[in-house]
Amino acid sequence: MLAAAAGGAGLALEAPGGNQLVSVVPARLLVADLVQDRHRDAALFAFGYRFLGRSREDVDADLEDLTILDDKIVVWLAEDKTHKGEEQTLYLHDREDLRLVFRMRRWVDYLASQGITTGPVFREVLRSGKIASLETRMTRGDGATKRGAYLRPQTVNERVKLWFNAAGLMSDGRPVSSQGLRAGGATELGTNGATDEELEEAGRWKKGSRIPRERYVRPAKNAAKDPFKKVPMHSPEPVAAEEAQA
Repeated sequence: MLAAAAGGAGLALEAPGGNQLVSVVPARLLVADLVQDRHRDAALFAFGYRFLGRSREDVDADLEDLTILDDKIVVWLAEDKTHKGEEQTLYLHDREDLRLVFRMRRWVDYLASQGITTGPVFREVLRSGKIASLETRMTRGDGATKRGAYLRPQTVNERVKLWFNAAGLMSDGRPVSSQGLRAGGATELGTNGATDEELEEAGRWKKGSRIPRERYVRPAKNAAKDPFKKVPMHSPEPVAAEEAQA
């Protein structure tokens, strides 16, 4: 969970039964204009937040499955974890603060400049700025050989942690990971009036699932509650006098 940080406050989340959840990734981290890796991470974070995807779903996306329009991105899914064998068409509407279309177009155009127009959307970028070839990745011993040109889900974790630290944000010990993108989107939806049905549809949870409401929304609302706000403020004069005497 996150302590308050300049530019964005975090939320402490804990699942029923005491199971720890990851930190919510603050909006500051999402809207920062990330320039490292030729803007890949900026596109990855914005897409992951708006897509409300699991890390593997984010990095499994193919260019052929996306249609980038001026005000939205259309995503075709063959299936996901809770919809086996069910095709889905998702409409990810853009927002001025997220700039999803701009960031995705910028990244996709960069891929196209290197002759990449099909296959994985999110790929490894070498220090030279070139996209790592399949031959290069096959020489790695970190699991990349099993993923081919696709990024490992763990890579999203690593990049979230890197930019979390670079942004000067603070954690109180709870894990910071890519799941915070999904948790952050669900929490913001729930705390801003989204219905259970809207949450389920946005995150593609099973119908009637208690996960989004109980793990993300309810803890966030509980953290914001302060029953002592009902207690009238006492006069600050005695406090001021006491401080003057100290």
